Amino acid sequence: MARPHRRSLATQTRARKVIVDELEDFLRSTRIRRVHFAEFGIAPPMIAYVTNFPRLSIPLHGCHRMEVAHNGRGEMIRPVRGHAVFVPENAWNNPDWSSAVHVLTFLFGAKQIGVSLVRHNGKTEVPASAVKTSIFGAYDGLTHGVLSALMVCARENPRGPLARLLTESLLHSCLHLLTSPPKHHTRKASRTYESLCLYVQENVQRPLTRDTIAEHFSLAPNHVSRLFRQEGLMRFNDYVNLVRVNRAKFMLRTYRMTLKEIAAKCGFSDIAYFCRVFKKVSKVTPTTYRGQNAAR
Repeated sequence: MARPHRRSLATQTRARKVIVDELEDFLRSTRIRRVHFAEFGIAPPMIAYVTNFPRLSIPLHGCHRMEVAHNGRGEMIRPVRGHAVFVPENAWNNPDWSSAVHVLTFLFGAKQIGVSLVRHNGKTEVPASAVKTSIFGAYDGLTHGVLSALMVCARENPRGPLARLLTESLLHSCLHLLTSPPKHHTRKASRTYESLCLYVQENVQRPLTRDTIAEHFSLAPNHVSRLFRQEGLMRFNDYVNLVRVNRAKFMLRTYRMTLKEIAAKCGFSDIAYFCRVFKKVSKVTPTTYRGQNAAR
C-alpha cells in the first residue's frame, strides 16, 4: 500500500500537470482581448471575495459572470475565454456560480503563487472542489516586474493594448515557473507553512480554527501549531487575528461601513470580541483608528 506522503506527492504532481496542460492550451490557442480591472471604490458585498494580495482569473470555458467595483459603483461583468479579470490587493469581486464555467485563477502571495482550476457544472451555488498547485519561493525578477506593471495598470486603468500584453506576459511567466525546476530547495516545513498562511489569507472572512485547517491539509492539529511557532514565530490564533485586524484596518480607512459590518467581513462573529482583538493588536480601538486615519 502506498504511503500517505507518496500518495500526496502523486496527487500534487497530477494537479500540476492538469493545470500546466490547460494553461499551455490556452496560451497556444487564445489571445487576451480584454482585461477587466476590479476596484475598491465601494464597500464589498458581504459575500464578496477579498484578499490582501492580487489575483488574476481567466475563463477557459463558459462565462465567469461576477460583480466588481468600477468607477464608484458595482458593475456586473461577463468575462469569457480571451478575457481576464485582475483584482488588485484589497479589491473585491463577487462571482456568480449559477452557470457552468471552467476558470483558472492565480493568487500572488508574498512568498508563493497559488494556482487553482475550477470546473463548475452550474448545479450548485459554489464549486464543490478545485484542482490546486503552488509555486513556492520568491518570485523571479521577470514575474515580479510584470506583476508590478500590471498593478500600475490597475490603478491607472489605461486604454489600449498594454494591459492585454502584460497579462499574457504574466501568464507565460507563470507557465515558465510551473514547468521549471526550483532554483533553490525549499524545506517541506516552510512550504507547508506558506500554504497554511495563504489559505488563511484567502479565507479570513470564514470561521477558521486550528482543527479545520489541519483537516483541510490532512495534518495533525499539533503539527499546525508547531509550524506556526517554528516557521512564523507566533501562535496560529495570533496569526489569524493579525490577518483579520490588518484587513479591518484597510476597511476602516476605506469604507464607511459600520463596525459590525467590518467585523463580520473580517471573520468576527461578535463585535465586542472584534474590538478587544483589534485593540490588543493595534493598541487603539477601531473607532480611534478610524478617526486617526480618516483623512489619509
